[in-house]
Amino acid sequence: MFQHFIITRFNLRKVDWTLSKTNAPVLTDTWMSNRLALFENYCFSSLTAQTQQNFTWLVFFDVTTPDKFRREIARLEQIFPQFTPVFIDGMDAFQSQIRVQIKQRLRQPYVITSRLDNDDSLHQDYVREVQSHFAQQSFMAIDIVDGYTLQVEPQVCFAKRSHVHNPFISLIEKAGEIKTVWFLDRHGQWSDVKALKSVRNKPMWMSVIHMENKVNTFLGFDNVPWSCIKSFNLVSEVEQRLAEKCISYNSWKPRSLKNKLKTKWKVNMKLFKRQLAN
Repeated sequence: MFQHFIITRFNLRKVDWTLSKTNAPVLTDTWMSNRLALFENYCFSSLTAQTQQNFTWLVFFDVTTPDKFRREIARLEQIFPQFTPVFIDGMDAFQSQIRVQIKQRLRQPYVITSRLDNDDSLHQDYVREVQSHFAQQSFMAIDIVDGYTLQVEPQVCFAKRSHVHNPFISLIEKAGEIKTVWFLDRHGQWSDVKALKSVRNKPMWMSVIHMENKVNTFLGFDNVPWSCIKSFNLVSEVEQRLAEKCISYNSWKPRSLKNKLKTKWKVNMKLFKRQLAN
């Protein structure tokens, strides 16, 4: 009845993206090596462990990707058949190529597309949860509001995170002239889309905060048992190292309370505005 595509962009060239948030150059060999490590440790491992494997994962790399990295990408493709690398000519080609690549593979009357950044993680039941909301809708976004956030440097913190119109949103569409979940340039623009279902109290995603993020900052809250991270299936050695370095909740409790108040206000206001609009 449907096909599910998870869509991730990787090292696509973009004119206005030259520096990380620490002013380090991006898209260099060093950046690519670090990003592939993040990808394999946090993102790739969480997809291979999905309890529902009925999906195709389209990951868009730049055509300028050097051979040494293409070999690493090919290795991952051999490990996990759902992982489908696509090489395109920079960000300018991204939107059109998403539709081209999906149409080449689409054999069902409906399509689900989910957005995933290359350095974030999905709960092992994420795909199953998204697909559970399919009901032959011609156009319906699925926004899973609650998740977690993991800061891996300079200090390790693991906490709850809630975000309306977040970077893990999905879109159900009838096959044809599809838009896909990436048709809006910024995930925050989903506030203007009425056909959207907000899902609460099912934490299905984890944003990973590191030194090379473009804009992300740690906005987590509450004292979360480390055992909750197990459902994201990080590479075991990485997860063990992070567990050993995770700082105590008491050391950042005031920040947690501030983040919680700010988050609750923003989430409730956005959901209230959505109710009024509908």
